[in-house]
Amino acid sequence: MLNLQRKLEATLENIPGTFGVAIKNLETGESAFINGDSQFQLASTFKIPILVTLFRDVEEGKLSLSDRIEICEESYVPGSGILQEIDHGLKVTIKDLATLMIILSDNVATDAILKLVSIERVSTYMKELGLNELYINQSCWDLITTSLGMDAKTYSAEAAHTLRTTDFTPESFDTDSFVFHPNKRSNESSPVEMNRLLEMIAKKELLSEASSNGILEILFKQQHRNRIPHHLPYGTKVASKTGTIRDVVNDVGIVYLPDGKGAYTISVFSKNNVTMEEGEKTIAQIAKIAYDHFTAV
Repeated sequence: MLNLQRKLEATLENIPGTFGVAIKNLETGESAFINGDSQFQLASTFKIPILVTLFRDVEEGKLSLSDRIEICEESYVPGSGILQEIDHGLKVTIKDLATLMIILSDNVATDAILKLVSIERVSTYMKELGLNELYINQSCWDLITTSLGMDAKTYSAEAAHTLRTTDFTPESFDTDSFVFHPNKRSNESSPVEMNRLLEMIAKKELLSEASSNGILEILFKQQHRNRIPHHLPYGTKVASKTGTIRDVVNDVGIVYLPDGKGAYTISVFSKNNVTMEEGEKTIAQIAKIAYDHFTAV
């Protein structure tokens, strides 16, 4: 029987696009990597480091998940999510913001949380965890405006109007932007480094039992399920976070195996996909190959 490494290599041999993969069985330690140490744009998977930093701040008493944050005009961020569509003045709990940030990848919620925890503290926390090649340097607003070639580091009514009238087709993006090339000024990581973070979450090594369960509870509620979970058996528990920007199609998560066989972490980053749908199909295929391999043992 082919080992997991050979199976992944054979699967990706003729797939268009560039993929980075890290998979680890947390029960047996078996691992497989494709471009495991290469740097990739995180897209919205960078919201997992934000989530764990938020729960650390809550555990240290800096914030409370029940505190409420008002959504106003200046909260606007384009892209995924629902908060950009609501009437201004709604006060949302920090826990609800964190939930929306993950399960709907809400960009307004993400940047609202970033204003509370600060992007500097997220980056510093990753380094404290030994994740020295996981870089968090851009908010959603900054990531999107930079990727479009806009010089708009912070909110302005003029920039918001431009973003509201942008179609966000592949042609809208500035392919020369450093967002689409390995660059420590953006949000990037290797598959291996992200997989280490997922392993620490899964093993509840970061924070208390209660905080660890809180993080996982949100990740389990993921609504975007057409990547890692797509081909897995119905009812498979998956704690995950997707990410997409132009031809970058990502998904990372923890997949729980049946019959007491433990779980595996999986981080799949990609770029140069022909379409988002093709990238999604490949990620789903990779996750299923790993699942079948680990359940057959």
